[in-house]
Amino acid sequence: MAKQVQSFNAEIKQLLDIVIHSLYSHKEIFLRELLSNASDAIDKLKFQSLTHPSLLPSDWQPTIRLSPDASTKTLKIIDNGIGMTQEEVVEFIGTIARSGAKAFMQMNAEMKTKPELIGQFGVGFYSAFMVADKVTLHTQKAGSNDGTVWESQGDGTYSLESVPRPEGTGTTITLHLKEFQEEEEVQNFTDAWVLKSLVKKYSDFIAHPIKMKGEKEDETLNSQKALWLKSPSEISKEEYKEFYQHLTHDWNDPLRTVHYKAEGTMEFNALLYLPGKKPWNYNMRDMEYGLSLYIKRVFIMSDCKDLLPSYLRFVKGLVDSSDLSLNVSRELLQQDRQVSQIRKNVTNKVLGTLKDLLSKERTAYEDFWTEFGATLKEGLPSDSSNKEKLQDLILFHSTSSDKMTTLEEYVTRMKETQKDIYYITGDSLSQVHNSPYLEKLKEKGFEVLLLVDPVDEWVVSSLTEFKGKKLQSITREGLDLDTEEEKQKKAEEKKQAEDTLKPVLDSMKKALADDVKDVVLSDRLTQTPACLVSSSQDPSAHMQKLMSQMGKEYSTPVKRILEINPKHPVFSKMLKASEEQQKKWAEILYAQALLTEGSSLPDPVKFSQQVAELMVQAAEGQH
Repeated sequence: MAKQVQSFNAEIKQLLDIVIHSLYSHKEIFLRELLSNASDAIDKLKFQSLTHPSLLPSDWQPTIRLSPDASTKTLKIIDNGIGMTQEEVVEFIGTIARSGAKAFMQMNAEMKTKPELIGQFGVGFYSAFMVADKVTLHTQKAGSNDGTVWESQGDGTYSLESVPRPEGTGTTITLHLKEFQEEEEVQNFTDAWVLKSLVKKYSDFIAHPIKMKGEKEDETLNSQKALWLKSPSEISKEEYKEFYQHLTHDWNDPLRTVHYKAEGTMEFNALLYLPGKKPWNYNMRDMEYGLSLYIKRVFIMSDCKDLLPSYLRFVKGLVDSSDLSLNVSRELLQQDRQVSQIRKNVTNKVLGTLKDLLSKERTAYEDFWTEFGATLKEGLPSDSSNKEKLQDLILFHSTSSDKMTTLEEYVTRMKETQKDIYYITGDSLSQVHNSPYLEKLKEKGFEVLLLVDPVDEWVVSSLTEFKGKKLQSITREGLDLDTEEEKQKKAEEKKQAEDTLKPVLDSMKKALADDVKDVVLSDRLTQTPACLVSSSQDPSAHMQKLMSQMGKEYSTPVKRILEINPKHPVFSKMLKASEEQQKKWAEILYAQALLTEGSSLPDPVKFSQQVAELMVQAAEGQH
């Protein structure tokens, strides 16, 4: 094929502009990114060769090579990994338009001060243009005799040409290094000492030898030590950190490192990390998660979901098993009993680490919870086998203080007269903090848990009690807050109120027949005129709202009960109003109840007109 010149898409032009013109420090990280890509390419070839041995030449040895040339101001990064077809080159380099690139551009300002984060965004190849004014890539896919040369000066275009690669399978990236101004203090990337130092700093743990021609013979620049096979006592905190950064491209420190060896009927080594911060793409639909799987030090796959439950998807790291078969596939993993045992073991280890962190370093645990608490809570409805362990790890906001609380701490603070653990769900802390549903509980000094993560509705549906104490929603009917003595005192008062307000209750039931199941007197309100509560078997208003946002509407609308506060003066006024006025006021009170719980109004225009009309009537009555 003759050489073709093509244009980058608009997004990549923007991306290249950011990389070339904006990132002005830590230019050395380009080498980390390109070496990491080379290592991945070798891993992929080794994995594919397990089922297609013919892909590997008989004398194949995995190697990454650095070839600097000061006379031509070039640096080559050469690997004998899986290589790429021309279609893959175009897909992964020429026309990349993925969420990583978008997020990278959105965080342009942060990238200027932290360009070392570039690898997190899946655009690491473009870091080559930080140091090169021309990049040439020559690649050939394993099993093919067709090579591709890709070349660009970062000017918005690139060329493609079909040329067999002399070395066969693999990839060679040639960087034509820029001329930098003296004041920019950029290292000489053709200098052997500089390259050795950078490999030691960023890529010492890469499992394949990184070689460079020495004075007499080839020199291996990295130790290739399988850190996870060493004793923890032999490993420094800095080494753990460097390996974490190599594994994740996260330049923040990990919150915790979990390194252990399982022995007995099943043997494996695990090196796990709890991150300190969420990755940029956390909880995106296309986010990959899972541990890297090694078998007898041979890399099998990254993002192995079968080794972790999804509610621990924030955990990073690897497992190296001595027992699994080397020709295992993703499909076979799901059915492997040993994999299930590894998963169980790893899950227990992580939950044990979190329990230890909670009991010994509460502040650090609360920082972790801020980042990943909503994810960990997903385990309560999804993993019944670990329910007891998980319920001890959950933190809640509450009306007690700004400090978060465990269920254990909540129970120890419960008043003698308090029967249940009370909670309310909603969209935000400010919304639920000011909710009228709290009025009587505040009056009695009962603490209420404030649940504002979307997953909380599913959490409380599975966590119905804790240490014999029932979890009770304060937005459901039948909220029982009084002692038997208090109920007896109020019984006559309630009966009298029902008799007095019967005309109002009847007219409101009639006016709101299409909207509510019933209108009854409330025992939970002290200041607000009315609120809506759910029947014990029905979904809460918040759950209905969440399901609607997920596109899963209930087949028939779920009606609720309108509770009215008999002591509020609006109802004594309603007794004296005409039937037509009572109907309008009933509609207004229903709309107010929807607003105070955070629901939207079915007819906001009608509500605003009714309120305006009331204001006019009130003004006229004053004159």
